[in-house]
Amino acid sequence: MVTTDRRTRKRAARRDQLLDLAAELVATSGVDGLTMAALAEAADYAPASLYTYFSSRSALLAALQQRALDTLRAVAEAQVDAWSAHRGDDADDAAGRLHCLARLWAFSDLFLSAPEQHPEEFRLQQQLLVATDAEEIDDAAAVVPAAMAVLAVPTRLLVDAADAGAIDTAEQMADPLGRPVDGAVGRTLAWVVALNGALLTDGLATGLPTTGRHLGEQLTGALLRGWGADPASVHHARELSSDWVRHAHQAHAARPESTDHRRSDEGPTP
Repeated sequence: MVTTDRRTRKRAARRDQLLDLAAELVATSGVDGLTMAALAEAADYAPASLYTYFSSRSALLAALQQRALDTLRAVAEAQVDAWSAHRGDDADDAAGRLHCLARLWAFSDLFLSAPEQHPEEFRLQQQLLVATDAEEIDDAAAVVPAAMAVLAVPTRLLVDAADAGAIDTAEQMADPLGRPVDGAVGRTLAWVVALNGALLTDGLATGLPTTGRHLGEQLTGALLRGWGADPASVHHARELSSDWVRHAHQAHAARPESTDHRRSDEGPTP
């Protein structure tokens, strides 16, 4: 049993190392540059050996995407816990509504900062969104639970805001086949797609007189007002979430350097 466990751990470690190398290849050469042959060369493996870890290039991409999504979900969940700690136990209903709106603004900031804070994970998702047939149907389906777990974070924030009366309750929607879709999930998809589209504009060759991040902030404000939030409250909540970011930066700067194990160029996460 001990020998088996040790072998299992060593195999898992080798698999993680291969995924690390795969992520580096995507970062330097894009999704199209990640092939089994390229990974075998980077890892100094015989190509056939890779297939004992990943049955195909599609399976490799799915494993890489799932790991990236797990990372983004963990980051988002940790940040939600930090934002929630800002609400006092004695907060009245008005303060509670403001806090819910501030958490939505904070999530928007977190999403819009992902290209700088978590570039490998975020850019991988963007590239796979536009890569035609990069993953086979079964492999893509295996990633869906991880993707839904990420989307569950903003969905929960939207539901909390509606329950507090900060925004209107979302009406149930229908998918293209007429099947019911939870209204909060529909709002989440609209919001995330809008933010991602805003960030994609940074790559336009012609350029725009603004930035993707600024566009994303405008979209979040417009969506919150469109979902029934009081405009004045949206403005005050924005100020509150900005205060959280400033406090996080100050706390990060005050940490002893010896206790900060992140890369110096990462900066604090909002």
